Amino acid sequence: MIVKHQRKIFVLDTSVLIYDANAYKSFINNDVVVPITVLDELDKLKKSPNGVGKNARMAIRNLDAISEKGKIHEGIEIEDGIVIKVDTSGYGSIGDPKYGDSKILACAAKIKEDNPQVCVILVSKDINLRVRARAFELDAEDYEKDKIETDDLYIGHRMIENNRAGIDLFSKESIDISSIKELVDLQQNECVLFTDDFGKGIAPGKRVGNEIKFIRDRYPWNLKLRNKEQLFAADLILDTNIPLVSIVGKAGSGKTLLTLACALDLVLEQKKYDSLIIYRPMFAVSSEIGFIPGTVDDKLAPWYGPVDDAFAFLFSDKRKNGWKTQLHQYVDSGIIQKEALTYIRGRSLNNSLIVLDEAQNLTKEEIKTILTRVGVNSKIIVNGDIEQIDNPVVDQTNCGLSIMIDTFKGSELFGHINLVKGERSALATLSSNLL
Repeated sequence: MIVKHQRKIFVLDTSVLIYDANAYKSFINNDVVVPITVLDELDKLKKSPNGVGKNARMAIRNLDAISEKGKIHEGIEIEDGIVIKVDTSGYGSIGDPKYGDSKILACAAKIKEDNPQVCVILVSKDINLRVRARAFELDAEDYEKDKIETDDLYIGHRMIENNRAGIDLFSKESIDISSIKELVDLQQNECVLFTDDFGKGIAPGKRVGNEIKFIRDRYPWNLKLRNKEQLFAADLILDTNIPLVSIVGKAGSGKTLLTLACALDLVLEQKKYDSLIIYRPMFAVSSEIGFIPGTVDDKLAPWYGPVDDAFAFLFSDKRKNGWKTQLHQYVDSGIIQKEALTYIRGRSLNNSLIVLDEAQNLTKEEIKTILTRVGVNSKIIVNGDIEQIDNPVVDQTNCGLSIMIDTFKGSELFGHINLVKGERSALATLSSNLL
C-alpha cells in the first residue's frame, strides 16, 4: 500500500529568513507561510551593515521573484512541491500588538484554527517565541539546517596506545597508516599522539596522504608550547601546505597568543608571506559604550586589546628594549595590519597570512565571505571559543565556525585542533570550567 505524504504548514519567523534567506527551500512537499509582519521586519532590517542586512535583502528579493509568478497571497507552487504564501489576513496579535512576534504568533494560531486537520508548525530561531507558541498549544521548532551537535564536533587529534608504532614513528619519522588498524579513519591533517601502556607519550604525528609524519618540537617566535594540543596547533599553522587552519579552545587556552606567535614567525622570520592581516568581529561582551570618536584605528583599538596584549608579550620577550618601536614600524609599513571585518567584501588577499580571531560570533555566510577572500599564496587561521558567543543570531550548534569545521574536516587543505587545557592562570581555568 502506498502511503500518501501528509502535507504540513510551516509558518516562518523573521529570524529564520535572516539566518538563511533560502530557508523556504528546505520544506519539500509542504506549505510555507510567511506572515506579512515578517516582511515589515525584513524591511526594517535590510539596511543593517552585516549578514543580517544581507539576508534580509536577499529574502525580500526571493519573495519578489516568486510573487511575479502568481498571487502570492493565495499561494504559489515552486520547485520540489513547495507552496509558498504570504499571509495578509487581519489576524490581530497574541500579546502586545506593537510587538512583531505577537502578530506572527497570532498568524500561526489563526492558520491552525482554519486548518484543524493539518499539522501547523511555527519555525523560529527565537527560543522565546518557540516557548510562547507552545504555551498557546502551538507546535514550534527550531530551524536546524546546518546544525552541528557540539558533542560530535571534530577535535582534530587523538591518543593511541601503541608502543611499537610510537617507537617506529620516532625513529623513522614516517610510518604507513595502513599498518595501524586503529587509524583507518584518521582524517587528513589529523594529529595523533602514540603512548605506551602507561599513557606516557612516545611520539606525536600528523596524517599526510597515506602516512603519519613525525611532529618535531616547535618554538614559534621563541614561544614555549605548554601541551600536546598547542604543539599540534603550531605544527598545522606553520605548515604552509595547509591554507586553512582552525583553533577552538576555552578562554585562556592560548588561541590568540599561539596563533600570533606562529604568524610572526612565518611573516617576519621565515618571510613566507608579505603581510599579517588580523580581523576580529565587533561583538561586545556586555552593553555597547556608544559612539567612539576618531579615526578607523581609534575605533578599532578597543576591539583589538587582546591582540595588542599578545603582541606586547611576544615582542617584549623576544626583542627586549625598543620592541614598541619595532612593532610600530611593522604596523606603519603595512606588514602587520589590524582591519575592520566590515570592509573585507571585494578584497583579494594575496601573499598574506590572515588571522580571524573570535570567529564563533560569525554566521555561516559571513565565514564563507571571508574564506572566499583568501587569494594566491595566502593562509588563514580561524580562532574561536564556541562557549563564548555574543552574537544573538547564532549558537554553538549553528555558528559559522562549527559549520566550517564540520564541513572541511578530511580535506587536505584544512587542519583543526581543539585546545582543551587553560594556560592563562589557575583562576581563569577554574572560572571557565565552573561558570
